[in-house]
Amino acid sequence: MATIDQVRDLILKLKKKNITAADIKPEARLVQDLKLDSLDFAELLVLTEDALAAEVTHDDLKQLTTIDSVVAFFDQHAKK
Repeated sequence: MATIDQVRDLILKLKKKNITAADIKPEARLVQDLKLDSLDFAELLVLTEDALAAEVTHDDLKQLTTIDSVVAFFDQHAKK
């Protein structure tokens, strides 16, 4: 399964009623477009860390603003 598909599935697991699979495009911004709040964002990061066996530091969080940036980060940092 491609990383973007995994990230899409994880976002859908957040069960935000206003988010559909079609909304989760590479250019979608997590806060502005998908309306993820800080709790949603934290839950997404924990789910993603677990799913991809990767760790996110506090400094890394600043660069994770779009679906594409989350996918790129985890493609680079996922433990093989």
